[in-house]
Amino acid sequence: MSTRLTKLDEWPRHQAGGTFDVVVDGSPHWSDGYYFTAGAPDGSATVFIGFRLYANNDVLDTFVVASVEGRQHNMRWSRRLRPQIDELVCGPVSVEIVEPLRVIRVVVGANDYGIELDLTWTGEAPPYNEERLITILNGRVHADRSNYDQCGRVDGMMTIGDRTIAVEEWSGVRDHSWGIGNQTGGPRSKAIAPDPDPPAPRGVRQWCVFRMRDRVLFWQFHSPASGGYSKFETRVTYAYGDERPASSWTAVEHEIVWATDESGRPVRRALGSTLAFTNEDGTIERYLVEAISQPVYLQGGGYFAGFDDGLGRGVYRGELHHEGEVWELDGPVGVHEPKGIMKLHADAYAEQWARCTNLDDPSDTGTGHLECVVLGPYPGFDQPS
Repeated sequence: MSTRLTKLDEWPRHQAGGTFDVVVDGSPHWSDGYYFTAGAPDGSATVFIGFRLYANNDVLDTFVVASVEGRQHNMRWSRRLRPQIDELVCGPVSVEIVEPLRVIRVVVGANDYGIELDLTWTGEAPPYNEERLITILNGRVHADRSNYDQCGRVDGMMTIGDRTIAVEEWSGVRDHSWGIGNQTGGPRSKAIAPDPDPPAPRGVRQWCVFRMRDRVLFWQFHSPASGGYSKFETRVTYAYGDERPASSWTAVEHEIVWATDESGRPVRRALGSTLAFTNEDGTIERYLVEAISQPVYLQGGGYFAGFDDGLGRGVYRGELHHEGEVWELDGPVGVHEPKGIMKLHADAYAEQWARCTNLDDPSDTGTGHLECVVLGPYPGFDQPS
């Protein structure tokens, strides 16, 4: 048996008999890593960065996707993980943990794809540890993921194409997740039997994190066509130094405004939402969410069978591999890209930057991350394929 010592092994925090070089689950879909997002206050520029280690595939990969002036700039890098397992570096992309659970810096040096940056995410409120997701399928663990989110400010600079942008107190979100996921480690095996009793379609999915005046708002829900909510999780977290305890809402009612095509038919892109959250004491908080940026398609970062070989993230592609391109964005769901490999899914899955406004106090406003997609049957839409 061959294992390595890592820098983490110096810490007295082991939870298994081996070293940190080996994870306790042998799934090729096990990964551990980061997701960073940030957007200009007016939505004119956004950046999305992924950085993940796949211990069982001996792979580390990363992506940077930036949207500005009607274009989405993509670059994807991948390398063999070991023996440099302690180095959070992949090609020109590096991650520095300046202060755990508070400050992280990402640097992208010179490369062939016209994306360079030096950005620091500083949490303004404590991170929120989301509910652990465990899915058992036919007697095996299909998914098992933990993740925490933190919202705050982003500062630094970035160059996208021929444009250099000063980043000063932008809102930003970062996510650290680990475990067995659905969009990691290459395609799922076709040898595994399907679920004999699949769950009901999720309908609309909404996942949001907003940096408000004195607090962070987080919510996610799935709303099937039959009504109600099959998933609902929220958290209101106050800034460091604020003695108010974190809290959660108990219920939500929502209404979504959808974009339309040339014929006036709705398309799967949310322009905004009105939400009414119920507090534990029965009072209501009402918010308006408005998309302010162009949609960003994460297939450009390797999701949804991304990468030029169509195998997605977490796949061994050699000692060091890199690729990228620029996509032209047109309207709510128009993407024109040179390689002919981008597939616009029926659910038009994308991320956007948005503004959130307290409808009972319009001065209480902020910006953050909006994900709102139709993943199953829903009034006004056909079933996504």
